[in-house]
Amino acid sequence: MSLELFIFMSAVYVMVVHFALGIKNQFNLFLMIGAFIAGGLVGWYSGSYMTGFFGSIVLSLVLW
Repeated sequence: MSLELFIFMSAVYVMVVHFALGIKNQFNLFLMIGAFIAGGLVGWYSGSYMTGFFGSIVLSLVLW
């Protein structure tokens, strides 16, 4: 997975979960974006953005 695909999939996931599911009052948007930035850093460090993406999803679901 490339960095561009990671950014695109992260943006789609954030938009779908945050806006379509209507969790605006329950979960802060900036916290979710921060989770995906952390996932991008983990993916960059480990050499696999797929690992960072799934880690970000898990982290955002745990924090939700």
